Amino acid sequence: MEHTKPFFLSVTQRIFSNWTALRLAVEHDMGPLESAVQFCPYMTEVLYMNDGLTNGQIAEELENYMEEEFNTEMEDESSVQVAAELLRFYQYCMEGNEPTAKAELDKLPPLQSWLVSEQPSQPSRPTRPLPVQHESSSDEDMDVDNNEDGDGDGEWTVVTSRRNR
Repeated sequence: MEHTKPFFLSVTQRIFSNWTALRLAVEHDMGPLESAVQFCPYMTEVLYMNDGLTNGQIAEELENYMEEEFNTEMEDESSVQVAAELLRFYQYCMEGNEPTAKAELDKLPPLQSWLVSEQPSQPSRPTRPLPVQHESSSDEDMDVDNNEDGDGDGEWTVVTSRRNR
């Protein structure tokens, strides 16, 4: 499955370049652009090193990275949505379903220029296998804020800094 990694990395870059929480964290100097750029190969490695990850586990890894690298605590469900997209494309790659993967990639918003830069081939942050836990993924088991303050289109984002001021 190693041959699908470059394609999956391009998917990750496209998804992350359109992730409002990540863009705002960089724009508000909560972390460097380099950390956002490295987030893409890092998450690619996480998925390829860990078979059987659930949507919740991927979302947790996204949230951990955002907290550690951007001092940002996710208070919306965007990490769950991003995790679902990553998992969907990862499954296409693992199934060898290239036509579907490419067709679905064409449906995603285009790659945003703010995240495009020279991409090193290896993540700067060490990746590690994640413990696979088979848990329920219901909202009761996750700390999910079902706040509906948005305008109904699902495009609102709440990003807060955990820095001590």
